[in-house]
Amino acid sequence: MSDQATMREPISAREWIKNVWDGFYTTLAGMKITGRYLLQKPITIQYPDERMPIPDRYRGIHYLEQEKCINCLACARACPIDCIEMDAIRHGKELEWVSFSVDYQKCMFCELCVYPCPKDCIHMGTEFAFVTDDRSELKHDLLSYKGMSREARIRMKEAEAKKAAKDAAKAAKGADAKEGDDA
Repeated sequence: MSDQATMREPISAREWIKNVWDGFYTTLAGMKITGRYLLQKPITIQYPDERMPIPDRYRGIHYLEQEKCINCLACARACPIDCIEMDAIRHGKELEWVSFSVDYQKCMFCELCVYPCPKDCIHMGTEFAFVTDDRSELKHDLLSYKGMSREARIRMKEAEAKKAAKDAAKAAKGADAKEGDDA
């Protein structure tokens, strides 16, 4: 190719002024957006120390009101992917808790476990931070205590004492009736 092909025709003064104006105008348009936010208070949140407000219906980590729960397994049956495991031993009407865990490796936070609960004891909380490098830590036990609550133990002892008194009264009544038959 020749030098003539690589050389361009010089632009006119009018075209040069138009190019400068277009560059200046687009710079002003961009700075208009910057200027709009320049004098406003920054909205940066320092995450671990400060948190954004979370809506009431946010579906975060579950929490359990253990005192209300009757171990009916409705939440575990409603879970479409079987991530809820619960185990408790019944002592009459009282429960001795062994485990109530949710595997968050599986959980899809669908909230389907919340609605079938007859006692309204399992809820979706607002906590959301699951930072871990070990997958075994993603299985959470929701129990605040294991075994029986102090109140349940007291009620169970009272029920046992009433039952023992009732059995003793029956035995005494049976013994009195037996003595009356012998006489």
